[in-house]
Amino acid sequence: MKGYLTLCIISAFLIFVPLLKLTSQAHASEDKEWRVESATKDVEIRGYTRSIKYRTIASEVSGKIVKVNYEVGDAIKSAPFAEVDTTFIDFEIQSTKIAIAKTDTQLKQIDSRIAYLKKEFIRKEELFKKGRATEVIRDAASQELDQANLERQAVRQAKESLDVALNQLIERKKRHAIWGQSDCIVTQKMVEVGEIIQAGSALGVIHDFRQLVVPLSLSNDELQAIKRLGENFEALIENEPAVASIYYINPDFNEQSRKTDLKLIILDGEKNSKYEHRGGLSFTLPLSVQTEGLKISADAVENRYENPKVYIKGELEPVSINIIDRAEEFLIIAEHPKLNQNTILIKPDNTFK
Repeated sequence: MKGYLTLCIISAFLIFVPLLKLTSQAHASEDKEWRVESATKDVEIRGYTRSIKYRTIASEVSGKIVKVNYEVGDAIKSAPFAEVDTTFIDFEIQSTKIAIAKTDTQLKQIDSRIAYLKKEFIRKEELFKKGRATEVIRDAASQELDQANLERQAVRQAKESLDVALNQLIERKKRHAIWGQSDCIVTQKMVEVGEIIQAGSALGVIHDFRQLVVPLSLSNDELQAIKRLGENFEALIENEPAVASIYYINPDFNEQSRKTDLKLIILDGEKNSKYEHRGGLSFTLPLSVQTEGLKISADAVENRYENPKVYIKGELEPVSINIIDRAEEFLIIAEHPKLNQNTILIKPDNTFK
């Protein structure tokens, strides 16, 4: 009898334990809660790389092109982009140097003459003091010395003017070598050897591809989503990882597109990149953008007879909702006066399928 009673107790215990486990699971399920969140949608911002800066190479002088040192695709190195014939400027420089040499000779002659006139004036001054020369003779010697000094001053001024003219000619000659910024890439070549150009003529275009930028035009929600990423954020260039940052935001508003123009800069564009440095590379930036409505878990929704409802914690009556969209395990629903961000929802009888 005791053995039979023991067997019954053990059997009852074995039946009770699974029931207890199921009951605990049911309570855990019933106690599950979800929070209402602001609605977001996942988007991909796409664009294309550009050089961080570019400039047009133009000539400051007129003349004939005698040499072009680069072709499209070449990087600017130690040689100038192009060279203009310097024959006539060389003649002007030579002529000016001859004129300067002539004034130097004149100065030497005047200095020699002044030295003689100074001695002559001193001699006549002594004779005048001793009464052996008249005042007229002394004054004539003084006047002649003064005129020689004035002549020397005039020649020196002429020489200084020629020195300035020579420096201007040398500087103008430097302009006959037309330079581009080092390490930039030639993207357009607009001149050939033998062409006659005018001052201001565009000869080519160069781009600095050492660092890349991506111009974009974004809505305000997209712009705010990028700002929330932080100072630096991850992106993709030709499906290769890259690090980007906001280069600048144009404060002006584009009335036509109703968007904001900005540029992103690729921070790792100069080192350890697997992509080449050029324009037109595809850029992709995944974003989570806030949108209208609210986001809730699909498991928090009871959907019977196409009438979706949710249950708010602490309230008995369900709240009917209008489903706008579905994103993986979440639903986007229209805003409701009883549903706010962080509202707690509890487990319904039937989940949304």
